[in-house]
Amino acid sequence: DHLNSPNAILVDLNSEKVLVEQNSSERIYPASLTKIMTAILAIEKTPDLDQTLTFSPDLFQDLYLQNASMAGFQPGEEVKFKDALYGILLPSGAECCLAFADAIAGSESAFVKMMNQKAAELGMENTHFRNTTGLHDEDHYSTVKDISILLQYALKNEVFRTVFTSSRYSTTPSNAHPD
Repeated sequence: DHLNSPNAILVDLNSEKVLVEQNSSERIYPASLTKIMTAILAIEKTPDLDQTLTFSPDLFQDLYLQNASMAGFQPGEEVKFKDALYGILLPSGAECCLAFADAIAGSESAFVKMMNQKAAELGMENTHFRNTTGLHDEDHYSTVKDISILLQYALKNEVFRTVFTSSRYSTTPSNAHPD
């Protein structure tokens, strides 16, 4: 019954009852858990996941400098939105987050406004996003309680649930990866 994490919450998805919690309202840096919000918004704001998304070369330089986790897409690569969605959640691909932000909102900062608006709508009272990837920022925070609210919401979306619970995925051929 010992938890190694200083912050934890266990929620029964059917009853939405909190079974166990430890420091669940303490502010934490959500790191890659941020990508749950990025992914659910990407799904909700993309009417056709078979549309093509192009990875602008401009997205990559800062990510390389920050040693961000990447899915492996290349500058200029054209892929289906669906492939980039799997790239957000399975390998935790920062380039996929930024590509969706640009495609949907025109910029990461505009997409982050949408993320914070969605967090407020969901009742995530102790969350503030500064980026789509979870890269460290003093003003980018959440709590495990708020993350559990977000995850409960996201898991109700069939597309999100399918991608989130997948253990592997192969992308369709692209201009950079024809095989």
